[in-house]
Amino acid sequence: MKRFITLLGLCISLVFQSYAQESSLLWKVSSPDGAKASYLFGTYHLIGSDYLKQHQKVDAAYNQASNIVVEVVMDSSALMQATMKSMMLGKSLKELMDSNEYALVKAELEPVIGMPLAQLDQFKPSAISAIYAVIMAQKSTPEELTFKGDPIDVFFAKNGKKENKSVTALETVLEQADILYGSQTLEEQADALVELVEEKEEAEKMTQLIVQAYIDEDLNAMWKESMRMEDAYGDMEELVDNRNIKWISKLTPLLEEGQTFIAVGALHLPGENGLIELLKKEGYTLTPVL
Repeated sequence: MKRFITLLGLCISLVFQSYAQESSLLWKVSSPDGAKASYLFGTYHLIGSDYLKQHQKVDAAYNQASNIVVEVVMDSSALMQATMKSMMLGKSLKELMDSNEYALVKAELEPVIGMPLAQLDQFKPSAISAIYAVIMAQKSTPEELTFKGDPIDVFFAKNGKKENKSVTALETVLEQADILYGSQTLEEQADALVELVEEKEEAEKMTQLIVQAYIDEDLNAMWKESMRMEDAYGDMEELVDNRNIKWISKLTPLLEEGQTFIAVGALHLPGENGLIELLKKEGYTLTPVL
């Protein structure tokens, strides 16, 4: 199940806090001179926009902003191209595994995804792992974290345009697809999928703990769990840290303007190379909004 937590993070974007202080998913970002304020919010992509009705501090931070920053802005043509990147030409899932491994994956995944595994035979193993991770997260999401409306990240982008706010994407859909489907060889992806299925109980427990920590906004609990998982599944330098570092050059000009609301998968907030620490190094003061 190596790097499963990265797949989970990219699909549902939960928080891990390496520098645990006070608990909050929303942080005020003050300019070096203290004259301008912006906000950084860690999202959970499976929640609907009605989340804002019960979390007024996030809603207020979004409404006061004139600049909205999201990871990507979805469009139908890009999604089609991204889907193509999730598929493999001249290879099949069955060819990437031995017969016992394929039988194991088939037996576990078919009841979960509700279709014959053969229908996904041309999809890259990482795409199948991503589907499995999202379903696992959905099953672990309690009613109290279930909200109606557009997915919250989509809402911020769509409503931002509707309200004549400036909307900036940190990367394209295709760039995200390259990260998710192209950062490992097909053989490595297949090994990871088999390992994920073999250790499904541990993955399910891990997902439940993180979802509950997100609900509680308990950064200390998230931090402890992330450290345990990082030891087990490896670091996320290529898939998380490097992206954060790349994003800083896009974020700082907007933060200089003030009134910027940044909504990214909350996995990107913490850690030595998380956005909180990287922005502090740029001279910004970050304060949890309690």
